[in-house]
Amino acid sequence: MPALPYFVSTIFLVFFLNVFPVAAAGFVDNRNGTVTDSNSGLVWQKGDSFHDLQKGLNWYEALEYITRKNSEKFADHDDWRLPTLKELNQLWVAAGKIKSKDEETLGLPSGFASGGSYYIWTGDERGLDHAWYFGLGHKENYFNLKDLADLEQGVKMVHH
Repeated sequence: MPALPYFVSTIFLVFFLNVFPVAAAGFVDNRNGTVTDSNSGLVWQKGDSFHDLQKGLNWYEALEYITRKNSEKFADHDDWRLPTLKELNQLWVAAGKIKSKDEETLGLPSGFASGGSYYIWTGDERGLDHAWYFGLGHKENYFNLKDLADLEQGVKMVHH
C-alpha cells in the first residue's frame, strides 16, 4: 500500500475528530457545558447541580435551580427544564464508565462530567406531593416526596 494515501487518510481522520468532537456514539460535546444527543436533538447539561452547589436538592429547589440557570442564560439558552423519566431512560447506557461524587459508576455516555449526583430529579410528578427521580447507576425509576432531598438528588438540565 502506498504511504501517501495512508498518510492523507490518517491526517484527515485526526483533523475530522478534532474539529467535530464526539463524546460517544451520537453525542457531541458543545464545549459550553453542554452535550448534544444527535439522535434525539436534546441538549443536556454536561455536569449537574451538584457541581455548582455541592449539595443535593429537593424537587422545589431543583425548580429554583433551573429558574436561576434560565435567568443566567446558561449556554445561551433560557428554556432549560427537568428531563422526563423517558428521556433519562433513553440517555442511560449500560457501558457507562463515568463516576458519581461517591465513586459509583453511572450509566452516562462518555463526554458527560464525572463527580455529580447519582439520582436525578425529573419533571414527572406523581400526585400532588411526589415526583419521580432516576438512578443513573442501574437505570432505576423511583418517586419521593417533593420536599425531601434525602438521597442528595441533583438536576441534569435538558432543552430541545
